[in-house]
Amino acid sequence: MLTRVRLRLGGIAAAALLATSAAAGAATVDLDYTTINRGKLARAQADMADFRGGLPGNLHVEGFEGYKPWGQGTGTQNLRHTAVGAFTPFGRTGTGDAVVGNGSKLQVRKDNGMRWGRYNLDGSGGQNPGNWLDSNDNRGIKWRIRDVGAFDTIGFFISDVADVGGKFSIKVGDTVYRDMADGARLSNGNIHFVRILLSEAVDKLTIRFMHDINDDGFGIDGVVVGNSAPIPVPPAAALLLTGLLGFLGLRRRAARAA
Repeated sequence: MLTRVRLRLGGIAAAALLATSAAAGAATVDLDYTTINRGKLARAQADMADFRGGLPGNLHVEGFEGYKPWGQGTGTQNLRHTAVGAFTPFGRTGTGDAVVGNGSKLQVRKDNGMRWGRYNLDGSGGQNPGNWLDSNDNRGIKWRIRDVGAFDTIGFFISDVADVGGKFSIKVGDTVYRDMADGARLSNGNIHFVRILLSEAVDKLTIRFMHDINDDGFGIDGVVVGNSAPIPVPPAAALLLTGLLGFLGLRRRAARAA
């Protein structure tokens, strides 16, 4: 299933846009996603590869592989300094059977047995060992994208949403995208490949992932943040470069004359 919705940014997101563009008041967001059965993970990964291949560079990628997962000591919780920003929980604390610790923190996990329906999504060759960021059955995850420079393109996988019956939504800035499950109870381990395209480049943005009931956990993996166009050289820098090249040319002529 492919669904698209066009959102108008307001509040926090609009403030971020105003910092980079005088026309930001009219900026919008395209959010679309593909729902994929967990047995078709290779297809989801191929879609992500095509998505990343369409970006010219300046990519920031986070697969959560560089962090200690649950089961190796205390594991890594509440990632505040990833390659794509900070991830923290909000809302009611998780209490389900899948919870690690007291449930108050997000958890990097690597137990890919699929008992809970969350597993590594961005590895090659299927559900192979690897990490993902788990909601730990918390009601929601707040993702603050920052310290990545200007960006207008975001992509990521979400697994296992709404399989307990909760409604799952994504909030971009101040605007909430409707229930991604369309009121249905989705299958255990379902995959969503989500793309968010901004009409103007920003340097920060807050996105929230949330269920409307507790203990309906989900996982995030394969996060990509990038810019759809090469970053232009600022006019002042271009002028300085032109002057420097001209100066070097004059020096070369003088050397030849001597």
